[in-house]
Amino acid sequence: MQITAHKLGSRHKQAFRRVESIADQAAHLVQKKLGEPVGHVEIVVTNTDGYHDSITAAEQRILGTHTRSQFARPDSLAHTTLSPSGALILFDVEATPRRKLDRTVVHELVHAVQFGRPGVRDFVLSGIRNNHRIERAGGWLAIQLQNRKVAAQEREAVRLESLARKIR
Repeated sequence: MQITAHKLGSRHKQAFRRVESIADQAAHLVQKKLGEPVGHVEIVVTNTDGYHDSITAAEQRILGTHTRSQFARPDSLAHTTLSPSGALILFDVEATPRRKLDRTVVHELVHAVQFGRPGVRDFVLSGIRNNHRIERAGGWLAIQLQNRKVAAQEREAVRLESLARKIR
């Protein structure tokens, strides 16, 4: 697992060090619970400006384009997206309260596991292509199905956030 800081000031170093210190333990807990590998994961810990820029850059890199998503970036603590070799997890340490950091690390690692499941990587890539207006994801029914899949993945990640209590 590769963990890097991007655009972090000195006031965020403690949060960065916390992510560094718990990431492997959190990944082990998630893998043990799900019985599936986390796979290759890159983690970038950044501030709010770097967070939004990093999401855009990651999507452009995976698509091989300079297009921008047609949707505004939602306010969130973290975001998991595709990288060429697995998953990229981005943490906005300005948005993430200290008390939620461990839970957020676990939550995003669950998404990394989900990306390794059959068909999920293609599903996520299809959504990114749709958001960048490269390839339409389908009609109303297809979009409803996609929304249900995303909601189910999110419920699983939220449910497993409780694993953070085991992190030392």
